[in-house]
Amino acid sequence: MAATNPLSEKVRNRLLRRTDWRFLLRTPVPTKCICFANGLLGRAVRFISDRMADDQLDPAGDCDLAVAVNPNRAMLRKGWTALRPGGSCYTEWYSPLAGGPKGIRRRLEAAGFKDVTCYWAWPWPSLSYPRYWLPLGAPGALRHFLLSRPQALGAVPRIANASLRALWLSSLRLGLTLPIYAVAHKPALTGNHYLQTASRIPLSGGQSSASGISQDLLDMIRAQWGTWGLGPTPDHLSSLVLTGGHRSIGKVVSLVFAEPDYRPRLAVKMPRVPESIPGLIREATTLQSIQALRPSGVQGVPRVLFCQEHAGLLTVGETALIGQPIPRLLRPDNFREFALQATAWLADLAGRPVPCPPATWWNRLIDPVLRDFEQSFGSVVDPSMLQETKEILSTLGPLPLVCEQRDFGPWNVLLTADGRLAILDWESSEPQGLPALDLIYFLSFLALSLDGAINPGSIRAFYWRTLSPSTSIGGVVRECLERYASEIGLDLGNLRPLRLLCWLLHSRSEYQWFIADVAGKPEWEALRRSLFLSLWEQELRSGARY
Repeated sequence: MAATNPLSEKVRNRLLRRTDWRFLLRTPVPTKCICFANGLLGRAVRFISDRMADDQLDPAGDCDLAVAVNPNRAMLRKGWTALRPGGSCYTEWYSPLAGGPKGIRRRLEAAGFKDVTCYWAWPWPSLSYPRYWLPLGAPGALRHFLLSRPQALGAVPRIANASLRALWLSSLRLGLTLPIYAVAHKPALTGNHYLQTASRIPLSGGQSSASGISQDLLDMIRAQWGTWGLGPTPDHLSSLVLTGGHRSIGKVVSLVFAEPDYRPRLAVKMPRVPESIPGLIREATTLQSIQALRPSGVQGVPRVLFCQEHAGLLTVGETALIGQPIPRLLRPDNFREFALQATAWLADLAGRPVPCPPATWWNRLIDPVLRDFEQSFGSVVDPSMLQETKEILSTLGPLPLVCEQRDFGPWNVLLTADGRLAILDWESSEPQGLPALDLIYFLSFLALSLDGAINPGSIRAFYWRTLSPSTSIGGVVRECLERYASEIGLDLGNLRPLRLLCWLLHSRSEYQWFIADVAGKPEWEALRRSLFLSLWEQELRSGARY
């Protein structure tokens, strides 16, 4: 159905995000399902399934997944009967009469299910898109969730926030919170892969705590723990599943904890949709190339530990990065400090490569970007501006090739406990890219975050301040660009065309969002609302030297 009648991003995202709990299962991509739920949950289960069973006609024992809300004893037995050996059961419990995690576990086990794990999600899936799936009974993961909440400003909000955390913690530890989401499995037959997984003794002699990662993957992680330099092999592992982001194309991340430590040691990433796969492969490839060039590592860059298929999905394991996102900490008095810190970090990542003539990179890094921009936005821009852009870009001289992160926004830059930077999300990266683009992007959005103005209308009145050295922000931007250019050996005359290129480059992903939003060709009005189109136009009109 989706192939002949594509869904808009709003509808598709709503359906997919209502089933993010499938990443708590052994098989996140079920083939045949039976569902005892109506409404959004029922529609979402149908959307992710190839086939649906009729609970009245064919409970034939060949389903991969059974789904139910507040199930009674008869419903659980029907689900158990419909499942194939090793199949998964997902249930949602909204009533206190269920008896909390212990009562839910007893009910599921009485119906024949094994390996019951209970979760609490925040926000509630029935009300919003959940960002956290917390395994109940994993103190390290629970503490990490509570400590990661944004700090409140002001004495009264801080007291209220602390009280809420204490209430959450006691409720979660005592199993008094609602709703509860439970995952269980039908026992597998002898010789079946899932039986081998469930019965296998962990390779370290330890055991896994509640987790959103399957037992065989946790066993592999435990077996390799020491070889990855993560310290002594832990007795208990747990994982907290993160399903944040605003669009369906995002990935799902499981943070792995060596209980009871609240600091995650691994981040295990899986694609939510097939379109996420190329970006995840690109992230792994770029990070591995950085590791190959800098065997001792680059501070703040995650290290790839494994990249393999698991449960039919690409799965990438990396060292986990911990810290506070820069926007949470940004104030007028620390703007320059963060800007200079990011400048130094990007200069260190770039190193001092030898400049290469345009003939070696133009067809790969410039021409496709120009062509895509003209095809996507050519109908809504002045042709003379396009021609001027081409003429300015043609002035680019020899450039050092550097690793571009390509999503180096303040939201992806963390400040760690020791005051250093750590960088998330490398899906858009280019290992042999052009210099200064990440810095231009970061400085612009750092300034916009401080100003609180990230929309095309306000940017038109704001952009000049980032370019004028007579303003406080513009002076910092100029200082950072000059320092970066000096560190990596970049001619300052190249900065103007690189700024134009930066906005053309990022307009590509924005255009794809416009297509997804309407499941087709975007209208003229939508294109004119483009953030990066506005930035490009402002850059051309500024006439700035660099």
